[in-house]
Parts: sequence; structure tokens; C-alpha cells
Amino acid sequence: MSQLLQITRVPIDIEVNVTRAELRQDSSAPAVKIHRDPGLMQIQAEPIKVQIDNTAPRESLGYGHKNIDTFAKDEAQKGISVAYQAIATIVNEGDALARGETTPPDIAAQKVSRTMETIMEFLPKESPDISWTGNTLSINYKADPLSMDWDTNMRPKMEFVPGNIEFIVNQLPRVEIEYVGEPIYFPRSAAPGYEEG
Repeated sequence: MSQLLQITRVPIDIEVNVTRAELRQDSSAPAVKIHRDPGLMQIQAEPIKVQIDNTAPRESLGYGHKNIDTFAKDEAQKGISVAYQAIATIVNEGDALARGETTPPDIAAQKVSRTMETIMEFLPKESPDISWTGNTLSINYKADPLSMDWDTNMRPKMEFVPGNIEFIVNQLPRVEIEYVGEPIYFPRSAAPGYEEG
């Protein structure tokens, strides 16, 4: 005989939502106040003073005993004498060239030699006495004073959020019974295809 009933069990369906407990803390950063005073810088400089004594060079040229007025007059007189000598030299050189006693290159060579001798003669034989004072620099620097005031008395704000468990029943348990056999007719004669036996 075949099974006439089919029994199906449907289990319960439960959804569980869990929210954890939480400790919330709100702490602000510590405040700081900074106070700064301007610094100080003092600079003292003494410029250099150079002293040049030309007494020795002047004496080596023969001018040590002369003042400025005497020196100017003597040099003017020497200039006149040198001019006369130059004119006489030019005349003599012209006469020598006319007589064929010398040539222009010889005259030029003699002038170069005399020019160098003149330059050397007017150079001082002694160097000047050079001295200096001063040339000092003094720096006084004071750094900027800096003060800080920290405010660390700020208490943090704390909040406790408790946990939570939530049960949601999506489906209750049940038993489903289904008849899977042939229909039963009463009286039997009502069944289609009934044959009396």
C-alpha cells in the first residue's frame, strides 16, 4: 500500500541583530598661548683710519726740507730749464742729422734710454710709512624671549552607548500535512470508473 500522507516540517526562522556597546570620548586638543617679546641687536662699528707718512719717500727724492710753496716754485723753475734743454737738444739733433753724423733710429734709441733713466730717477727710493687704527665691529644680540602657557585642564567628554540584541522571528515553526493518495468517494459507487465486483 502506498503512502497517502506527506508530512513536511518547516523550522523556525530567527534573525538576530547585535549592536555592540560603545564608549564615546570627545577630547579637545590642549590650548597653548604663545607670547613673544622682540629681540635686540646692537652693532657698533669704528671705521678704519689710515695714516700715510711720505716723509721718507720725499727725502729720498730731495724734497724733504721743502714746503708746498717752495716745492712749487722750484718745480716751475725746473720746468723752464727742462724746456730750454729740450729745445737745445732738438736743435743739436737737427744739426747732427744735417751733417750726417747720426740717424733717426740712433736718436730714438738715445731718447728711450734717457726716458727710462728719467723715470727711474723720479721714483722714490724709500716706501711710505703706512699705519691704521680702528676697523672694529661689536655686535650685541639678544634673542627673542618666548613664553608658552599650556591649558591642560580640559576634561574629556565621555558617553556610554549600551549594547543591544534584537531577535526578529521571520517564520514560526509549523508542520504541513499533505494527502497524496487518490480521492476517496462515498459511497464508492460515486467514484468514476466504479465497477461492482
